[in-house]
Amino acid sequence: MAKRGAPGGATPPRPGQGSRRKNNVLFIVCEGQTERSYFHHLNHRYGAEHNFQIQLTPRKVTEGQQFNGYKPAPAVREAIRLKKSTKGIKNSVFWAVFDRDENEDIYEAFRLARQNGINVAFSHPHFELWLWLHFASGPPGRLGGDRTAIPAKLRRTKEFADFEKLIEPHHFEELIKEGRQATAVKLAQQLVIDCPSGRCAPASELGAPGHAPYCDILLRDPSTDIYRILEVLGIIS
Repeated sequence: MAKRGAPGGATPPRPGQGSRRKNNVLFIVCEGQTERSYFHHLNHRYGAEHNFQIQLTPRKVTEGQQFNGYKPAPAVREAIRLKKSTKGIKNSVFWAVFDRDENEDIYEAFRLARQNGINVAFSHPHFELWLWLHFASGPPGRLGGDRTAIPAKLRRTKEFADFEKLIEPHHFEELIKEGRQATAVKLAQQLVIDCPSGRCAPASELGAPGHAPYCDILLRDPSTDIYRILEVLGIIS
């Protein structure tokens, strides 16, 4: 039997129904500007429709200020702090979003997350992989540490030819055109299936980790967990 939402399965991902998720609050701690701008648009576009609110950290900086994001372990620690300080908020979920890049604290970040009930959306090598999957005809092969290939592919699409770091409103509108989010989810799930561990598969529970517990995080090349957040929010099911 085909796995839920798996590529080639009988039931592809489809737009979720807002009535399935009631008043969820997602606290998302971001590493970079690109991620933050993406989730800002996601909240603005789908929050009311699907009954959720995304609280982003860091908060938006004023023009001219340097963006102060979080490296992986500090991102998880900030999510832990938020979790402790917002105990009175019902239906709250906490995520740390970060990339492989050249970070040296990935294992520590995942360990802290496991110990404290923090969800992790990890991208290898970087968040731009998730954006490119919306336009890709198939999943990419191993990148072997090449951090330039995917951004170059993304900028070769006419929709993101002017992309720098921030996802502007016109970029986001291209990402959510009919069928593109479902395509990105299917390809992200295929990358889980193609994981070098040989035993990973998309989880049957919406939003749950797809990679096996013993899968080496740094060998998930390439991969992205961003689709899991769309599942949690009911945007894709």
